[in-house]
Amino acid sequence: MTSLLPRHTNVLVLSGSLRADAVTTQVASLALTAGLPDVTATLAEDLGSLPLFNADLDTWQPPESVARLRREVADADAVLLLSPANNGSISAALKNAIDWLSRPRESPAIQGKPAALIVTGFRVDGVVEHLHLVLEAAGAHVVGSAGRGLSLKQFGGRHPAEVPAAHEAVAAALAALVSDGQALSV
Repeated sequence: MTSLLPRHTNVLVLSGSLRADAVTTQVASLALTAGLPDVTATLAEDLGSLPLFNADLDTWQPPESVARLRREVADADAVLLLSPANNGSISAALKNAIDWLSRPRESPAIQGKPAALIVTGFRVDGVVEHLHLVLEAAGAHVVGSAGRGLSLKQFGGRHPAEVPAAHEAVAAALAALVSDGQALSV
C-alpha cells in the first residue's frame, strides 16, 4: 500500500491582470507568502510580454516569452491562475497565455497539469465557470477549492492582504493543488 507522504510542491502563479497595482495581482502575491508547509509559489513573468496567439508564430522556435512561460509551467508541479472579471469574462491576457500553453498540440505545457483558479471583480458570477471551462479545454486538470470567486465588495476598499476572504481563497486553492498533486503521485 502506498501512503500519502508530504512532498514539496512548486506552484506557478499567473495573474491575468497587466496593471502594476491590480487587485488581482495583489491577491496572486498572497500565494507567495501563504506559509503552507512544503509549498513554494512563484509569480510568473509579465504575461503582457506574450504576443497575441498566432499559430504562424508557434513554430519549433516560438517567441522567447512564450518559450519561457511554457518552461515555467512545465517545471511547476501545479498552476494557480487568477483573472479579473472583465465584461463578464476572463482577462484577454490570461486567455492569451492559456492559448499559448495549450500548444503545441502534441505536448502542451498545461496538459494534465493540476490547476486552481480565482476570479476577482465586482461581478464574478459566470466568470469562474468560464475560466474553468477554458482551462479544461486547454487540457489542464482543474481542481476545485473554496472561494474561487472573490467579489471586490468584500474588500471594502482594503488591500487584499487585509481581507480574510482573500487569504482563505488563496490558501484553499494551494491546499487543493497540494492534495491533488499527492493523489496523482500515488
